[in-house]
Amino acid sequence: MLKMFLLAASVASAQVTFDERFEQFKRTATPEQLYAFLYAMPKGGDLHHHGSLAAYPEEWFAAATDPAVTRGNTFFTRLRYSACPDSLEPFLRYQTIARYAFLKLSPCAQEEYARLDQLSPERRQGWLSAMRLDQPGEGRDEFFEQVVNRLLGLARDPNVLADVMARYLQRYGREGIRYVETQLGLVGGVDQEGQPYPPAKVADTMRAMLARPEVKASGVTVRFLITVIRFRPDAEQRIEEAYAFLDQNRDLFAGLNLAGREDNDKGHALRFLETFRKLRRQYSGIRLSIHAGEVDSPGTQVRDTLLLGAERIGHGLNLITDPNTLVRMRDRRQLVEINLVSNRLLEYFPNLDLHPFPEYLRTGVPVCLNTDDPGVWDSNLTDEYFTAIRHFRLTWAEMKQMARDSLQYSFAPSEVRRLMLANYDIALGNFENRFAKSFPETLKSVKPEPSGYALRNILVK
Repeated sequence: MLKMFLLAASVASAQVTFDERFEQFKRTATPEQLYAFLYAMPKGGDLHHHGSLAAYPEEWFAAATDPAVTRGNTFFTRLRYSACPDSLEPFLRYQTIARYAFLKLSPCAQEEYARLDQLSPERRQGWLSAMRLDQPGEGRDEFFEQVVNRLLGLARDPNVLADVMARYLQRYGREGIRYVETQLGLVGGVDQEGQPYPPAKVADTMRAMLARPEVKASGVTVRFLITVIRFRPDAEQRIEEAYAFLDQNRDLFAGLNLAGREDNDKGHALRFLETFRKLRRQYSGIRLSIHAGEVDSPGTQVRDTLLLGAERIGHGLNLITDPNTLVRMRDRRQLVEINLVSNRLLEYFPNLDLHPFPEYLRTGVPVCLNTDDPGVWDSNLTDEYFTAIRHFRLTWAEMKQMARDSLQYSFAPSEVRRLMLANYDIALGNFENRFAKSFPETLKSVKPEPSGYALRNILVK
């Protein structure tokens, strides 16, 4: 008994010591050292994650120009506008379309495009830049109205989408991410002839991707959420179709999300209340994580979304303007998915010092950090942790709690969740032991892969 007590005391003392040493490290570390430490740190899950917007432009380009991936498909990107009668609207330079769409155009309109795999080096760089927010002044409209539409033709090819997912899951594994819950459209995929790609075939394509040896070796567990765009006129029908699909594919698809600009009032949460109540009479155990409160104005969007049955809230920026709901969420039944880089680049909080994240974290509302659309931001999860530390001085205990909550509040099956939590605790203990003696000396062996966002905003010389 005495030995057990002394062992427990020793472990507790070591933990306190590591917390204290981390505080000292934060005060003295260079940006490069802190970034390397956070890159090496075992992370939990990325719960707020749009699958088609998570790949870096370089990963999209590599997949879309690889014959082994495209399986005979070819992609064309728009370089000019010729005012042809059938020119696609709106005009977007570098909007990329598949061969079947290209062949439907007149010779005049086809002159506006070039084959993606035949771009000059200069054009290629222009294409890569057009797929991310990397220039001053690019913000919300550039993202929602332009970048998303430029990528749509690529994302509709399930083979290309699956390949870029395989590429970034391997990258996530190197970064220490243990779980990804990514959002995926149920409909909209097309084959090489432009025919609809059945949802069941989409699921089989994703299963085959996850079974690839290099993806399994990444160590990243994956589940999918079906996304429904909330302001579509047929959104209710799409939700019903999603529920039926989820019920038949519970092994891989974990739940549903409503997405889309909340400043479009056609997608307000209470529009769907009767739809969700109807579906709860038919189905059990369908999980909901829904965007809410990603707006500039005060409001009750989060409260209304909880009424739909949401177990997690995406963004929750204006939750802080609804005190009654904020107090209610301190009972730890729902988690808020925080996306700092996204909120900065889309100008919901250009000054992150004013972000409500620390208020939620430090008043007991469960939160976790997520990447949202890291391919467009050119970012990663390490950037989120670095940003949170620099703006809000996160403690080691807070970082661990968020990482564990990202797994605890995931929609993975309970046995999978328990295993992930146990493995995370083991990895974290090994990490702390690894850095127990000297942070600077141990960091010499860490080889981080800084994102483009980090190189432009964090590790600036």
